[in-house]
Amino acid sequence: MLFPSEAWLAAVIAAVNRQPDLAAALRGLGPDLAAIVEPEPPELEQPFAIYGRQEGGRIASIRALRDPDEIWELEPAYVVRAPYRVWKGLLRGDDPVRAALSGRVRVQGDLEALVRRANYRYVVDAALATVETRFADEGGSR
Repeated sequence: MLFPSEAWLAAVIAAVNRQPDLAAALRGLGPDLAAIVEPEPPELEQPFAIYGRQEGGRIASIRALRDPDEIWELEPAYVVRAPYRVWKGLLRGDDPVRAALSGRVRVQGDLEALVRRANYRYVVDAALATVETRFADEGGSR
């Protein structure tokens, strides 16, 4: 599935929700998060923004937003934004804490709470391993 796309997002969230340690990973975090994949032509011409809510130790809802400005109306606990190539690196295993501390990933919200959960990265990695991910700059089509 092509990253970023609604189909890819749905597959990843379903895979994340199957992870047995997800509830522990989410414990103590805010109730919602928004993320923006910033465009980097030609790989990604338009931003891809999402908004998700956690509840009961799982991702209860997630949706793509037509306009990233909708995020400000939703007032999520966290907003994470980075250019396409940075997200691609994160999906391939780059250290998210290092990316945030270096400014390649910009986080609004309690960064310390997210950093404390860095040892749960394996939950996301296990989920990602079950979803075929293609990138536009590597022969995937938009």
